[in-house]
Amino acid sequence: MDATSALDETTPEISDAYLQLLFSAMERDGYCCIPDFLAPSSLMTMQQFVASSVRDSRNEYVAFKGSEAVKGSGLDQLAKSTRFQSIFSRLYVASRNKPAPAVEFYQLLRCLTGNGMMQHSLNFHYDSYLVTALLPIVIPTVGLAGDLLLLPNTRPVRETYAGNLVDKIMVDKIRQRSLRTRAAKDPSSFTRIKMVPGNLYLFWGYRSIHANEPCDPGTVRATALYHYFDPHAHSRLKAQLRH
Repeated sequence: MDATSALDETTPEISDAYLQLLFSAMERDGYCCIPDFLAPSSLMTMQQFVASSVRDSRNEYVAFKGSEAVKGSGLDQLAKSTRFQSIFSRLYVASRNKPAPAVEFYQLLRCLTGNGMMQHSLNFHYDSYLVTALLPIVIPTVGLAGDLLLLPNTRPVRETYAGNLVDKIMVDKIRQRSLRTRAAKDPSSFTRIKMVPGNLYLFWGYRSIHANEPCDPGTVRATALYHYFDPHAHSRLKAQLRH
């Protein structure tokens, strides 16, 4: 049995009925949670990778992009898991009512800690991808825990990249200060997600404004992110701007 098949054996198989409940929660509340998604042994392997990476960075913020960057952590194999991938394809079908494209992830691992932690916190944004899965690996148990703040489902999927770009500029450049002020003065106006390592959290990253709160500099908050389906991947305007 190869590593991916072995991981499928320890990854929960989500029935269609359960998937529909998850989809309904995302539509109603903006997010859903699959408790104890990771087997304890898988979570431990990922935590060991994080601990080693934070030591190598001298206890400062470090991030990894793509499966190759986290090879051997288990996060790379999870991206190949058919059970894991099927969650995303079925959410796509439920939300778009048409066949899902092949599941290809934009994958990140972010380890917040140290003096530079604040630079990577409270940066409100829309994702470029329809579905965002957040997998907590290490979450502080004392002080600030880096909770996820969410304004769920505040926009539809835009027909054009230009429409999407206007939305993102509005949040990134124009509304950023007011959103941070709101988070400080009226935090209850956000959906607050307190994360538990090993649980899997899914939300409409493209449609929802979100950001992580800071954690205490002496602690570590490590989360893996799997993004699926860029609605504007084939936009000529997007390609021109990127070049």
